[in-house]
Amino acid sequence: MAAPDGAPERGGYRYPLYRRNERPLPPDWGGPIYLWDIDNTYLVTEWSGLRDLIRIRFEAAEDKRPVPGAVELLAGLRRAADPDARPPVFFVSASPETMRGVLERRMLLDGVVQDGITFRNLRRLRYLRDIFGYKTAALLLYRLENPPGGRETLFGDDREHDPEVYALYARICAGAARGEVLREHLAQRGVGRAAAKYIETLASELPERDPVEWIFIRRVAPATPPAPLRLEDERIVLVDDFSQAAAVLRAQGRLERDDLLRVVGAVRAAGLGPDPGRALALPAVRARIAHAALDEIARELAEATPAQEAAAAAGSPEALVPRDEVEAAAEVATEAAARTVRDEDRDEDREEHPGPPRPAEEELE
Repeated sequence: MAAPDGAPERGGYRYPLYRRNERPLPPDWGGPIYLWDIDNTYLVTEWSGLRDLIRIRFEAAEDKRPVPGAVELLAGLRRAADPDARPPVFFVSASPETMRGVLERRMLLDGVVQDGITFRNLRRLRYLRDIFGYKTAALLLYRLENPPGGRETLFGDDREHDPEVYALYARICAGAARGEVLREHLAQRGVGRAAAKYIETLASELPERDPVEWIFIRRVAPATPPAPLRLEDERIVLVDDFSQAAAVLRAQGRLERDDLLRVVGAVRAAGLGPDPGRALALPAVRARIAHAALDEIARELAEATPAQEAAAAAGSPEALVPRDEVEAAAEVATEAAARTVRDEDRDEDREEHPGPPRPAEEELE
């Protein structure tokens, strides 16, 4: 694994984050690109107070649980006969970089392969609440690196800012939210001046082309009415579980039938997923996918039996990460986390015994 690095500098400032992109795509890549949140999207992250947050921070990888259907959906989306044609998957996590070893070990245990991942750098505590600015900057950095013809599908949840961040990101890419318009959005969400200027600079470097095809938002509490969206976007699809997202992607030709049934089976095994075809009837979906394709997938779901779902799960291809490699890779991830802790201790020591004054990048804020 390549070592993570910080954000590139713009105008003497760089947003404090750790990131990695291990798969430079060819310039003519026009296939799918998948970007995933982690908390409450790939992994279950249930909390109601400070005690829960502390528990989550110190959980081992083996104690964390994937959201039902997420692992099966990730595997299905990456499946391709030619390894070079596998669609890339990037993660943008709101967790601090100190969680990297645990989260990457969890991915290895699940057989989840990713091509890049970004974490927050919380050594500078003024950025603790700036999830909005952080995620916007992280998405723009991947967009600047990836080919302009790539078609992006974004996965998130409704617990934090994902719907609004994703909708704003799409508008930035399209050229509809730059300059003063972008500045106002960021100010309304409490993004500091230096971070906002950094995001504006990244946005100005992009061609005016919107790469976003779908925005799937998992509702953490589907039994409650959804909160109103601060930014509307016709590509936002609110799903109760990942079987509904899988059905839409199957209708678009992104998943094979057995992969759809694996997702449905995993969701139902968790006691969820009473209506995997619900999203197929949404006006936003029916406006963008041929009705014949949607109706065909609705029939597939209606005719699928529990035995067929079980057969699909039993016939699942070998994991992309062989089990005999998991432990060795986990040791690397654990050592990386240990190095991060040592770096933090060194930084704290420097703060207690500061050297010569540093350039005043933070004065911009």
